[in-house]
Amino acid sequence: MNILFIGDIFGEAGKKAVKAELEKIKIKYKIDFTIANAENTTLARGLNWNDYNELKSYGIDFFTMGNHTWHKEEILEILSSQKNIIRPANIIDSEEISKYGVGTKLVNVKNKKIRITNLLGSTVHFKERQTNPFINMNEILNKKDWDIHIVDFHSETTSEKNAFFLNFKNRVSAIFGTHTHVQTNDHKIYDNTAYITDVGMTGPMYGVIGAKPDTIITMFKGESDRFRLEEQKGLYQFCAVVLTIDDKTNKPIKLKNLIIYEK
Repeated sequence: MNILFIGDIFGEAGKKAVKAELEKIKIKYKIDFTIANAENTTLARGLNWNDYNELKSYGIDFFTMGNHTWHKEEILEILSSQKNIIRPANIIDSEEISKYGVGTKLVNVKNKKIRITNLLGSTVHFKERQTNPFINMNEILNKKDWDIHIVDFHSETTSEKNAFFLNFKNRVSAIFGTHTHVQTNDHKIYDNTAYITDVGMTGPMYGVIGAKPDTIITMFKGESDRFRLEEQKGLYQFCAVVLTIDDKTNKPIKLKNLIIYEK
């Protein structure tokens, strides 16, 4: 089985990239199931109905999210009504947003039970609304109801992602880091778990991790103390990984990284 995981889809350029590249990739790599992180799709923050339906029409089968999940009010209805999307699992129970959707789901693909889990790292600034992802992951592992288990770990730091991988290797099929928008060159399979620190971003090629550079550069130069997150326009990049699973053992046997630049 070949599973495609697409890195954070960012704005109009991200949707353009998916429309232009996804079908070709599915044919070339004989993809059976496509997952995408969509938390930055709508105006760089969140996901609305129009963009959800558009991405689905391009051939994405399942969606994960992140800390920007709740920036569009429509997401509450999407999470509550749609079976092919999850949000971070480790949201504090007392938070109102925890009542909408779930953070892990089991789907059936070609007679395989695939569990997909979404977790938010402790290093992501989220006003302490998330619980410890290590503890939450241990609770999810008690289910033991899958043939294949893929985790989208939406975390800020490479150290937290690496620690998470080394703690949960050999207990899940794959751990794919998201959130930082720059694909890392450390994709590997170790102790029966496929891993990459960050899958990268599917979005604007010449932004600062997707955003217009001007206000961000001004902040780094010390000329302002904050920036506006506005999506950059122009050429796209498409970042993803292709995970190959042995149909007999259900173990990962190959992980290939993809970066495609619009010409």
